[in-house]
Amino acid sequence: MSENRRAVSPVIPVIGLIVGVALALIANYTLDSLADSSDTWHQIQHGTFFVGGLFVGYALTQLYRVARSRA
Repeated sequence: MSENRRAVSPVIPVIGLIVGVALALIANYTLDSLADSSDTWHQIQHGTFFVGGLFVGYALTQLYRVARSRA
């Protein structure tokens, strides 16, 4: 049965995790002062948090799959 499983590399999910955390940090620290200045920047900040969360969620799901396939 293990012959049917294809090897999954953890490289792409790790990169996705790094990108997601970087987006969250950019939204939290870099866009914070801009978000106070206008509603548009505030919405861009929220969107950046959302996209960062998508990256982190997808990456963690894929890393879980990699860990399960190697067990």
